[in-house]
Amino acid sequence: MRWVNYITIAIVNAFGVVIGIIWVAVPATVAQPSLNYQLALSGRQSDGDTPQSLPELYKLRDRLKVQLDNVAKNPDSSLFSSQYWNRQQSENLAEQLQNAQIQIQTEERAKNNWDDAAKIAARAVVIGRTSKADPATWEESQRLWQMALNHLRLIPHGSFLAERAIDKTIEYQGNLTVATYEWQVARSQEKIRAEEERVRELARKEQEKKEFARREIERKEQEKKELARQEIERQEFARQELIRQEREKQELARQELIRQEREKQELIRQELEKQELARQELARQELEKQELARQELARQELEKQELARQELARQELEKQELARQELEKQELARQELARQELERNQQATPQPTPESTATATPAPVDLAASPSNFFFAGDTNRDGEINQLDEAGKEQWSLSSGALIVFNDPKNDRTKIAPWKQTKVSVPRRAAMLSQVNLTLSENFKTSQLFITADSIASPHVNVFQKIGDGWQAVDISGTKPLVFSTNIVLGVEAKQFADRNWSGKVNLKATAENNGQQIAATTIQMGVSPWIIPANTAPVTEVQVSDRGAANSEFISQLKQAVEPTGAQLKIIQGDNAWMQNIQKNGYIQLPEKSDVRQLNVALKSNDEPDQNPPDKSTQERNLRVIKIGNSRAENPVNQWSNGYGNLQVTPPIPGYPMGRAYYGNSGNASFNPEVLDFIQAQRIQGPAVDIDTSWLLTRQVDEIINFLPSQTPGKYVMAIVSPEAGVRLLEELSKTGYGEVTINRGLSNETTVSAALKNQALIQHNLNLQKQKINPILDKLKREFSLTDDQIVQVPAMFGYSGYAWWPNMVNSVPVNGNLLVSNPRGPMIDGRDYTQERLRQLLLPAGVSVSFLNDRYYQELKGNVQSATNTVRKPELQPFWQTLPNN
Repeated sequence: MRWVNYITIAIVNAFGVVIGIIWVAVPATVAQPSLNYQLALSGRQSDGDTPQSLPELYKLRDRLKVQLDNVAKNPDSSLFSSQYWNRQQSENLAEQLQNAQIQIQTEERAKNNWDDAAKIAARAVVIGRTSKADPATWEESQRLWQMALNHLRLIPHGSFLAERAIDKTIEYQGNLTVATYEWQVARSQEKIRAEEERVRELARKEQEKKEFARREIERKEQEKKELARQEIERQEFARQELIRQEREKQELARQELIRQEREKQELIRQELEKQELARQELARQELEKQELARQELARQELEKQELARQELARQELEKQELARQELEKQELARQELARQELERNQQATPQPTPESTATATPAPVDLAASPSNFFFAGDTNRDGEINQLDEAGKEQWSLSSGALIVFNDPKNDRTKIAPWKQTKVSVPRRAAMLSQVNLTLSENFKTSQLFITADSIASPHVNVFQKIGDGWQAVDISGTKPLVFSTNIVLGVEAKQFADRNWSGKVNLKATAENNGQQIAATTIQMGVSPWIIPANTAPVTEVQVSDRGAANSEFISQLKQAVEPTGAQLKIIQGDNAWMQNIQKNGYIQLPEKSDVRQLNVALKSNDEPDQNPPDKSTQERNLRVIKIGNSRAENPVNQWSNGYGNLQVTPPIPGYPMGRAYYGNSGNASFNPEVLDFIQAQRIQGPAVDIDTSWLLTRQVDEIINFLPSQTPGKYVMAIVSPEAGVRLLEELSKTGYGEVTINRGLSNETTVSAALKNQALIQHNLNLQKQKINPILDKLKREFSLTDDQIVQVPAMFGYSGYAWWPNMVNSVPVNGNLLVSNPRGPMIDGRDYTQERLRQLLLPAGVSVSFLNDRYYQELKGNVQSATNTVRKPELQPFWQTLPNN
């Protein structure tokens, strides 16, 4: 059978051109080799000495080693003993083992050559599918098929793969022939085109010579006629000049009359305009006065209401204090009466013996009669201290009042179990992360047992600890194990997770005192987890993060450093991380009250698609950073794989109704942003519900490709930049009309072209105009409605997009504001008078807001269909005013 295959190879070599003519394109199903070939030719595993596959060779080798070891255990090698034959058997086994190992090496080399041939053939197949059928393409395809054949020919004839190698050689030889034929055809066509061009050029030059001679004769004849015509015209001109001068005199007189009339009318119009402006100014001033009066009345009304509320609160506190003092007086009087009664009883009755004293049962005492005897509260009013003022409202928690709990997920916990599902409670390593609760008792409770319990819904999500000496010990919050008694008990509470779709983040803690199994005092407080907050892009920056991609983005990092460091922020370069830093994690924070201050803690929401192992060293800003993950990783198809990246989750600056900003995200319809994270944002009740933006038309499906909020020089003011494909098309048309049609755009990029060539691509132009009408304009209407934006806050930035939704030139909206400086992709626009026309247009658009711009060379990211914001991440400062002072009661 093998000689038949060799004959087949010879036939393919001899008639390859004919086969190539018939077989024009290399079918992928024929040319693609199997990359996952297993050497086992069948499921049978031979137990004999004649192996049929590499795995059977391995088994034979191992069996021979075992047999050889067993023979070697008998040391007797006497010539006349049975062990002599064992020695002979050992030598035979050693020889067989050596042969098996030689054959294994041969088969492994054969398999390596087979796999190398398959990989090279796969590359040849990819090249063969390209639509650019030029000689270089087919020459590369020919070279790869030849390399694949060379690897197949290195497979020995005695190998298990020899038969299949012959079949695959025939297949590859046919593909090589096709590639060779296509290469020759492409070269021939190229030569024919060159020859045709040369002939056309010669004919054109000959035609030019004839045309030049004809024009020269016509020119001389025309000159003669022109001289005659000019003489006639000169005479006619002299006559007409006399007539013209007369007419000019008449026209000047007429225009003077018209001018005088127009001046009169202009004076009248200006006077009317002055009167109208004066009227409008008076009306505007009147409206302003009315508006100021209305605002002043509203302010005064609010102040009155606030004063009334404070007065009521003060009166309520005074009533409570008077009631407490009255209760204390009554308690003291009752205790005094009880003491006097006890003394009278002692005088009237004999003293008890020690035995009777030991067995006597004390009478129950109503210890809860006075609240001051059983104080249980956290920092309800959030002033950084725990005192009697925290009694008011302690049982009802809201975002604006009530004791806050800190989320405290252990950093060193590498288990797969969610923190709130873990039953083992670890002693806190950092007491500062615990929210303090005080339980203060009178001496009357010395004989009582004290318990702390949590409601059943919240108990799995919190840990409670009691301070014992210099340390802490876990508290049983099921109500079965009492606290260690003290008159001043300090408790620490931590949350094992934030509020989410399964838990509101609130916990009811109850302190109970019992005597002889009977409850004698009890009180409850409600606490809540401090919510997670995302800073807006307009917030100050402390750190900019970027991934080191080697030489590919070295220039970008250098320019980034020059732009960032003068602003006071630090640049952190991370080795070997994801190129798209914006997608890895969303940096946020939580806030807690401290004495005369607000404590800020960094908490980052990390993507579920990012591995946890080998995290990079943390910077100074990240020393107190907590990293959490929400939900599970979602397997998305390649088209929608970027929907879950955190570039697709952004937040506005403060807007009406959302003083901490409102979250928004990209919704591509069939693959929206992770719903578990959206539920998490909603559960924080500060920046949600998030607004969805249509990103179905974008390649990345991420909202930061469409809009960006930028700070202005006026504190508290901002503008929103949005991509405008229509403005991009108008920019090209403007350049063409002013004579710059042949200027290069997308300079240095793979899609470099000219203004005229881009405008001639009507499909591209119409695609972008349709995007503006069908996508961007509806998005603008929604943003105005949801974020209460006005037209003067919106900047439409020129942009263009390819058919698959990628930025056709670098996207200037995908930018990063850093402490007054906006880091923007270099759009590589047309160079006019030494300036980039597209860069200058952006500067003009942002000039009213006073935004300073630095353009960065992000060519590496643009070719990967991303830009500056996608390539970086930022750590931003939290709001100075705590969230509980900005939000209404909720």
